[in-house]
Amino acid sequence: GAMHGYGPAAAAAGGMGGAAAAAQQQQQQPPQQPQGPPPHITMATADVAQVPADQKPILGTLNNLYSACMPLANTPARRREMDDNGRRLGGLFWKLNAGQVSSHVVQKLLQMCAALDAGNWPAAQHVQARNKAPVLSRRCLNVADCSVAGGTLQ
Repeated sequence: GAMHGYGPAAAAAGGMGGAAAAAQQQQQQPPQQPQGPPPHITMATADVAQVPADQKPILGTLNNLYSACMPLANTPARRREMDDNGRRLGGLFWKLNAGQVSSHVVQKLLQMCAALDAGNWPAAQHVQARNKAPVLSRRCLNVADCSVAGGTLQ
């Protein structure tokens, strides 16, 4: 029927029931909303095949930082925090892959990662503090600061 076709009727119905389509039209939203990352995503499960080459360093730096923090997650609370960081980073990786991160935020991430790579923790924290949604918990950055200050985060 019209529900599965590609004609004007299917477009008008938005591929959904009439009531849902009417509600969508009232909100003036395009039928194709960008979808968010899947639930329970992690850094390990995020698809990063489409991440642009100039954004790949973000993946490497944040993976390294996460790995550096992991051994220090030696209490249930810290482990929960690292799981949370892993989900946040997984979501970020997914969004980078989907092209859903604004160039402004990408620039901030690149700045933060350059600071992290240089071992310049205060600068990295400063960049992150000015982001509306911090990528990593402050403790992870602080803990990494202590553990990785010796330059192991290369």
